[in-house]
Order: sequence, then structure tokens, then C-alpha cells
Amino acid sequence: MPEIEFTIDTETGNCETKINGIQGPACEETARKLRQVLGTPSIDRKTSDYHVKTTTRRRVGANE
Repeated sequence: MPEIEFTIDTETGNCETKINGIQGPACEETARKLRQVLGTPSIDRKTSDYHVKTTTRRRVGANE
């Protein structure tokens, strides 16, 4: 299940955001939308979820 986790340092006010369960281009799109709301991050790291290649299978034949 996709989720976005926010961790706020109460001393500095810094907010760390982690996107979980969203892969590849969809993850980048989610991150782009977060940047629009939260501003440019001081650090931007790609997790293993980002690097997972999504697969699409094409079915050929009659729909039954």
C-alpha cells in the first residue's frame, strides 16, 4: 500500500519525507507534487522502490 511518511525534527523544524510503495515514474511524479507544496528538498535520494522497473503485459486475443 503506497504511503508518504513525514518526519519533523522539532528542534530544527526540518521535515524529512519518504515515499513508500510507489515505483518508478509514478514515484517521481509524486515527489514532484510534494516539491510544489513543500519546496525544494535539501537532500533528494532515490530509494529501491524508485529503481524497480514496472512491467506491462500485453494480452492478444479475443476477450471472453
